[in-house]
Amino acid sequence: MLTATTLDLPDALISKVKSYAQKHHTTFTAVVIEQLDAVTEFNDDDPLLRFSRGLLTKEQAVAEAGLRDYAELLVTMGNADLPIPSLPRKDIDRQVKEFTGLWRQS
Repeated sequence: MLTATTLDLPDALISKVKSYAQKHHTTFTAVVIEQLDAVTEFNDDDPLLRFSRGLLTKEQAVAEAGLRDYAELLVTMGNADLPIPSLPRKDIDRQVKEFTGLWRQS
């Protein structure tokens, strides 16, 4: 059952969500439901959510979640529909620089 409600949202945000929904062949309502489900499904004590938000290292997440290894963490993250955190920009830049150097040497 769906309940109609009124939200006061910035016009720019509404435009972005409508555009996102159109690009992904879904509805504004479906996007809102998905996001609200995502933020209410886990509590902040959940190591999977904390890892997904970049608050734990993979080693900490494996230990706190009681998992065997990083592979099991990745599977568990996927089963929970949680994104894997992206690296901080400085780490990505460092990796690009390292890769470029190696590539030029080959």
